[in-house]
Amino acid sequence: MKKFGCRNHPLRSMNENDLFLLRLHFLIIVVKAALQGYPVGKYRKKASLKNAGEISKMISGMDLSFLGMETSQHLFKERVRLLAIMVSAIIGENYPLGVHRREAVLDNIEIIERCAFPRSRLVLFDKVLKVA
Repeated sequence: MKKFGCRNHPLRSMNENDLFLLRLHFLIIVVKAALQGYPVGKYRKKASLKNAGEISKMISGMDLSFLGMETSQHLFKERVRLLAIMVSAIIGENYPLGVHRREAVLDNIEIIERCAFPRSRLVLFDKVLKVA
C-alpha cells in the first residue's frame, strides 16, 4: 500500500509566535485583496476585524526575536499596529482611499513582509478571493 503525505517529520504544537504570523499573514492578504478590488463579504469582514483586534493585543507583549529582524522590534510593532488600524478602516468601514493612502498602506505592508516573511512572497489566490 502506498503512503501519502510527509514522511516522519517531527511535529510540534502551535505556539503564540505561529499564531501571530498566521494572523499577520491573513491581514496582509485581506488588505491586498481589498485594494485590488476583490469583494469583502460579511464573513471575511468579520474575520478581518477580529484578527485585527487580536493582533493588536498580541503584539504589545511579544518578544519578536524569533523573527531575527535587523530592524527595531518597536518599529515593527508600531507598523503591525498601524496595519491593524488600516484593516479596521479599509475593511470595516469602507473608508475611501486616495492614491497617497493606498501607497502608504502598500509601503507599510511591504516593510512588514520583508521583516516577518523574508524568504517567501505572499501570493493572492484569485479563485478564492473572488468569492466573498
